[in-house]
Amino acid sequence: MFVLFSLAGVVGVASASNNFSYTATAAPGSTPDGVDQASNPVNVWNVVLTPGLTPGTDGQGVYYGSQPSLGNAWQAYSYQNDGAGNGGSVDAYNTFSGGSLSVGQTMSINFNMRALDPGTQAGISLLNGSGNAITFAIIGGGPNNYYYTDAGVTGASAGSMGYQYQSFFNIAFTVTGAGTYSATAGSDNWTGTFAGPLTGIDVFDHKGGNGSDVGFNNFAVTTAPEPSTVAMLTSAGITLFGYQRRKTKRV
Repeated sequence: MFVLFSLAGVVGVASASNNFSYTATAAPGSTPDGVDQASNPVNVWNVVLTPGLTPGTDGQGVYYGSQPSLGNAWQAYSYQNDGAGNGGSVDAYNTFSGGSLSVGQTMSINFNMRALDPGTQAGISLLNGSGNAITFAIIGGGPNNYYYTDAGVTGASAGSMGYQYQSFFNIAFTVTGAGTYSATAGSDNWTGTFAGPLTGIDVFDHKGGNGSDVGFNNFAVTTAPEPSTVAMLTSAGITLFGYQRRKTKRV
């Protein structure tokens, strides 16, 4: 049997974003725009379009279609006809259902892209309610590697992975502690810090230009397996002592 000696209060489980997976079936912002893990239709994205320099000449939008390696997915695009960097911008937002990401949760999404005009950007940001908490992106025209910005650094190299033209890769962020995270994007890996709760995601193509179609699919929020009861109690300052009652033989 076990005798329980408590050295702390009741073990609590923090609220967390709902576990979720999403596969696109239509352009973002459509009703519905995808299906969840149970094949239920869902509306996941809120799309914000920012016009280019000259409406009608420069523009932006979203559609559902195919890209090499990623297959059918939703696409964000930008174009311009009067100079590089004059195209419109696309931001697609999702607020995590059930609350912000908690320790042990991972947000992931598959990403694919074509070319970007010099100085323009495409990527994703995790949001903290007042702005960008973590951003992963690439800048057209170089440097030819991906970068990240968080609470501790601005424009740091995410690793040695070069520009992945029409070759999809997965981007994943895992909350590892209070204000800390680890990340993997293709073959790049890094760790960092963030400020505020991670409440949502922004997928963006900012003035990418002609041929900059950016594809995303398979958005998911998952939770690491629960720790054992013994591990949880030990981390909370609760000690378990076990003993076996000895049986004596009567004569």
